[in-house]
Amino acid sequence: MRKHLFLRIVEALGVWSPYFRLRRDAFGKVGLSPLQKCTAAIRMLAYGSPADLMDESFGVAESTAMECMIHFVQGVRHIFGHQYLRRPTEEDVQHLLHLGEVHHGFPGMLSSLDCMHWEWQNCPVAWKGQFIRGDHGVPTIMLEAVASADLWIWHAFFGAAGSNNDIKLMCWTSHHCLLIYYKGGHLMFSLQLMGHNTIWDTI
Repeated sequence: MRKHLFLRIVEALGVWSPYFRLRRDAFGKVGLSPLQKCTAAIRMLAYGSPADLMDESFGVAESTAMECMIHFVQGVRHIFGHQYLRRPTEEDVQHLLHLGEVHHGFPGMLSSLDCMHWEWQNCPVAWKGQFIRGDHGVPTIMLEAVASADLWIWHAFFGAAGSNNDIKLMCWTSHHCLLIYYKGGHLMFSLQLMGHNTIWDTI
């Protein structure tokens, strides 16, 4: 995360709640800084670090680290949810279609759909068979994301077994549906994404 983005979140949380402000206790001792609390919360969310590890890294006790993460999630959702944690509007869809046609030369393209595999180091032995694919060799969990050129993520789905391929993963989500069929000697593709249908044929 870039520094200016992190500081923007910290400042916004400080305005939202006194919990993310530097305070003194009854003895006049300065408590944890907002930077410590937010860093501990982000570390647990981003890397899956256990709460008791925050004591060694940032001087935040286990119970306080869990409290920080809960307040952090609630604050981010309350402050930024209406802008960043929402479904695309009609204006957003038209903007994406315009970018796809003008900048990328693909009329009717909303955004880029991609899948990647994340290694699951602590996968239970009994589950390894359904989370391993031959070309990876280790248990993985698949992440599917739809992103536009301006780095907005419009859709994310995480949790499918790594034994699936990209096409099979599309059957897991309700956000889109891909159909491939022949019509008039041409191979046709029909993609329904975010409630909008796009049909194109092969060249």
